[in-house]
Amino acid sequence: MKKVLILDDNPGICRTLSGILTDEGYDVIVANNGKEGLRKMKENRPDVVLLDIKLPDIDGLSLIGEHPKATENSAIIVLTGYGSIESAVKSMKLGVFDYLTKPFNEDKILLTIKNAIETKMLRQKVNDLSERLYETCEIDFVMGNNPKVKEIFTLIRKVAPTNLTVLLQGESGVGKGAIARLLHNYSLRKEKPFIAVDCGTLPENLVESELFGYEKGAFTGADRKKLGQFELAEEGTLFLNEISNMPLSAQAKLLKVLQEREIQRLGADRTIKVDVRIIVDSNISLEEKVKRKEFREDLYHRINEFTIMIPPLRERGNDIFLLSEYFLEEANREFHKQVNPFSDEIKELFALYSWPGNIRELKSTIKRAVLLADETILTEHLSPVIQDLKKEKSSILQQQPSIKDKSELITSLKQAKKEASLEVEQKAIRRLLQKTKNNRSKVAKELGISRRALYYKLKKLGI
Repeated sequence: MKKVLILDDNPGICRTLSGILTDEGYDVIVANNGKEGLRKMKENRPDVVLLDIKLPDIDGLSLIGEHPKATENSAIIVLTGYGSIESAVKSMKLGVFDYLTKPFNEDKILLTIKNAIETKMLRQKVNDLSERLYETCEIDFVMGNNPKVKEIFTLIRKVAPTNLTVLLQGESGVGKGAIARLLHNYSLRKEKPFIAVDCGTLPENLVESELFGYEKGAFTGADRKKLGQFELAEEGTLFLNEISNMPLSAQAKLLKVLQEREIQRLGADRTIKVDVRIIVDSNISLEEKVKRKEFREDLYHRINEFTIMIPPLRERGNDIFLLSEYFLEEANREFHKQVNPFSDEIKELFALYSWPGNIRELKSTIKRAVLLADETILTEHLSPVIQDLKKEKSSILQQQPSIKDKSELITSLKQAKKEASLEVEQKAIRRLLQKTKNNRSKVAKELGISRRALYYKLKKLGI
């Protein structure tokens, strides 16, 4: 049901328009002043806003001019009793869809709203297609040439056209979200919504209302009906990111939905059938979570219809250099710079480092280095953990003076990687913890990894 917000301080006009639009099947929202209208725009994201210029607290055109984010997803139709050439021109400059004057013609209003919605949907479709094309090309390039990665693409093409629930497993930062999007793009549902939900950021008491929605009056503060993510993803794909963080109480309800393919909004007395393809991911072993009774075994088997394991960056060989060059070009474009390609020394350090934050960490490392560099990236432009590898490399060279050529040097360094890297990382992380007074959020940001990845690393290093 398409939403129309009537923003007008005249109660009579609001009642008349509300009746006309409700009879035509629109979901109508009414606001009588700019402050209330702005709040309802943000809460409801209407498809169309019927905007009066003369509002009690603000000029209507000033409202949309000062708050572009609130109205960017809505088609604005100005409906005013004080029409002028000046305001009409200003409206067009602000991107208003149409400019109508009062008294209004019912048929004209309905036709204009219909055209506005159709135009909005067409533009969205064009944007989605352009974004999908860009993302697909980006992923095809970024994923690299490693045999393990090529096998992932083979699996994606085979499972994408099916309705199997796909479980993506891999460390933080390996690209699980990008692969979920690629599965959607290659599926029969590609023209329908792709909705991503981060289970790790949802408070436990909001998981159900976020996933399944709620009715007006379902609880204190529920002043309107809200659709859940399952309904928003209807006929499309719902991606549950970091499902391992979902509380057990919500896991039970999710299992029921996956089995019966129907949901029940909070406060509702009936169920609603849903047609949604499910993709989930986790950066830790769900099998281990099941063994520790922290994840439901029946839900695990239900979502584990098809698993794709994504290798960490350190296991992808020369892909790291392909990715590095790609991110270098990307950062140069963003910062309007022309930083030179990586030196052999930097490449050696990249090859030695274990990249606990994987592709995400590599990207943030290069972005930071390009920002700091003038023409050439030096070791001091890298994160402290990688800088320490240079010292470790010097130590290895002193211990092995017989090494003569570069290929042997790199081989020797890689052999020493397992012994040296963990110790170097441990020292560097301890130093950062001391520097930030044990502020783990700052440490994670400095390393270019998530807090969850940092906690894993701290546990692994015994810190």
